[in-house]
Amino acid sequence: MGDMKKTMISVKTFGGFGIECDDKPVTLGRNKGSKYIQLISRVCVAGKKGLSKEALQEDIYSDDLNSKSNLNNSMNNLIYQFKKVAEKAGLPEGKIIAIVDGKYNTDPDVDVVTDVVLFEDYIAKARKQEDKDKKTELYEKAFNLYKGDFLPELDDLYWVSRRAEDYRVLFNECLDYLSDVYLEKKEYKKMADAYHKACEIDRDCEWQVGEIDAYRLLGEYNKAYVLYEEMIRYYAEELGISPTEKMQKCYQELQDSVFSKGNNGEGADHDISGLGDELLMDEYGKPYECLFPEMSASYHILNRNMSRHGLTVFLMLITIADYEGKEIKQEEKAEKRMAALREAINETLRHSDAFCRYSKTQYLILLTGTGVEECTLVHRRLQDRLKEVAGPRASLNYKIITYDDMNENAEEKQ
Repeated sequence: MGDMKKTMISVKTFGGFGIECDDKPVTLGRNKGSKYIQLISRVCVAGKKGLSKEALQEDIYSDDLNSKSNLNNSMNNLIYQFKKVAEKAGLPEGKIIAIVDGKYNTDPDVDVVTDVVLFEDYIAKARKQEDKDKKTELYEKAFNLYKGDFLPELDDLYWVSRRAEDYRVLFNECLDYLSDVYLEKKEYKKMADAYHKACEIDRDCEWQVGEIDAYRLLGEYNKAYVLYEEMIRYYAEELGISPTEKMQKCYQELQDSVFSKGNNGEGADHDISGLGDELLMDEYGKPYECLFPEMSASYHILNRNMSRHGLTVFLMLITIADYEGKEIKQEEKAEKRMAALREAINETLRHSDAFCRYSKTQYLILLTGTGVEECTLVHRRLQDRLKEVAGPRASLNYKIITYDDMNENAEEKQ
């Protein structure tokens, strides 16, 4: 036997149960919550330490009152039946579980590799490793092994849910360490990829903030901006949560980065500078000034809800223009005119309306409970007030746009 090549068995537990024998998938029945899968998972997860019969019985039959009356017979029968099923599935002689030194363990005649055992081993070694490059390599190996929650098909079992939480904490440890290293080394693409993987595993942990920060540091403002919009829309629509302080800080840093580059948003979906410390102010009697991603998410939700009651929501895109009606291109002049327009908006719109800066020469206004005729009146009042603030040669162009129009610019630049 010593000269024969051992059978290689790979057991996967992260993101769902799976087993391979010599690189070929093995199916232990169609029911992924079966006692057979519980048995093999529990023994393999124990690693080289193995576990006692009592501990194995307690975990597998903790909720099975019918079997608790005679646990010993139930366990013996389960192991006997499992061996037959395993052999039929393609495991030579059904060998995978054996009693070693009085404890249940993997059979020494086969090589069993379990992802969770490797995961814990890499992290344990990483914690002890003093060489930073080797430490990073170990954390990367552990990070790459984690594909999702531990045995999600068995999460109603106490021993599974307890371990699943422990492994999530360890995964966080990997991500925190690696993101710090990538940030320090300015390896921002690696940082973005790591956070992206974490987001795909669990969208509810605000990990996308880290991904957005990475793209901001890469100077990919377009990508960062689109991700931010997706994030706050998900939180608003799926979780019913407004942008958190962490999210708002993330956006402010994105805005500051764009502004500090001196390109006023070049390469981003929209100009997101110029709001400064006055962002998110909701003064009594004035319209609500917000960030573009919040405007986008708000319109999406309001339009869906208000249409059920026969009410309308309009998006008005207004553009500063010269006396001939042409868009102002000269940057310094445009900035002064935009400041005047902002003043006019604050003095003209209702408290129930909202607006945000959309580009270097445009504001986007959200009007609720109005019609097309009222939009025309809003434009006229805004233009009249702008002429009073900026001079008689000031002019405004406007058009009513849809939700798809609002995001068209972002899609074109991706």
